[in-house]
Amino acid sequence: MQKGLFFSCLLSLALWGCGGANQNANENPSQANGEANQAVEQEMAAKTLEPVYVLSDQFGEKFLLQTDFEGNVAPATPDDLNRYKYIVYNDRYYPVQLNGAQLENEAENNYRDTYYNFDNLPGWLYQMQGGRLLEHPLNEYDAIWGAALLVDENYKNTSKILELKNRKDGSINIVSVSDDVQNKLKEKYGRNILTACASAVFGDNSEYQLVNVQFENKGTEALGVTALVENGEIKAVKEFPATYDEMSTWRVDDEGEFGGLWADLVVLENGVLTLYTVDNGAEGSNYQSYVVKGDALCEGNVSTSLYQAPM
Repeated sequence: MQKGLFFSCLLSLALWGCGGANQNANENPSQANGEANQAVEQEMAAKTLEPVYVLSDQFGEKFLLQTDFEGNVAPATPDDLNRYKYIVYNDRYYPVQLNGAQLENEAENNYRDTYYNFDNLPGWLYQMQGGRLLEHPLNEYDAIWGAALLVDENYKNTSKILELKNRKDGSINIVSVSDDVQNKLKEKYGRNILTACASAVFGDNSEYQLVNVQFENKGTEALGVTALVENGEIKAVKEFPATYDEMSTWRVDDEGEFGGLWADLVVLENGVLTLYTVDNGAEGSNYQSYVVKGDALCEGNVSTSLYQAPM
């Protein structure tokens, strides 16, 4: 007899001796199982799903959670995917619904994560529930290029969006950095600054800035820093050291210039400040969430990369 089965038999005998037989006789097994399953479902539904990035079609009407299906055959739809109910774009929520799987069009797929290759990529397809992000495109090249964040109802109910004050008509305006903040960064790193700009301004009183700084090189040692500034004080930093290359230092074909992190969305998630950032390059965009830990900006759990190199 297997060890697991042996102990199961002993447990059954013990329950019988303690009056378990009478209790089981009055219990409906199917009802008990149903109640247990319902309890598990309720517990799972109460948990917030991790946000995920999705690719948009040209107009922001359809969104793709990219997934490779083995053998190009879509499996059964996971229950959790139906719980994603919104995309977040330009500081606003838009309701969406799952429309099932989209299989790869191998003959036409050019492997670019772009609107013009959207219909050829594999993944789970979501549809806007009325309307679209880009209502009046100017031409065939006027399109949604950036990724949107896909979230569930719990995320929407427990998160507060801190609108970007320097966003206008969907575009981010660069903001200058005060001499005082620049001097504090120069003192912190002991290096002169080549360029400095604020890529995000947010907070009820515009008290926060996300600042990108490129310092002068020390020989071939290059340094870029993204700093979260609160009321003129350096709150947290993310350092990007690199070996200088006049063509490609931090990103391919960046010509040795530090672009840094640009806030695409800032939220308070259960009171925790989370920045969803994008780092744009010549061949694509990297999306990454960040949270503050001590005096550092640390990578969160949400990220994706869009490969958009010209053909």
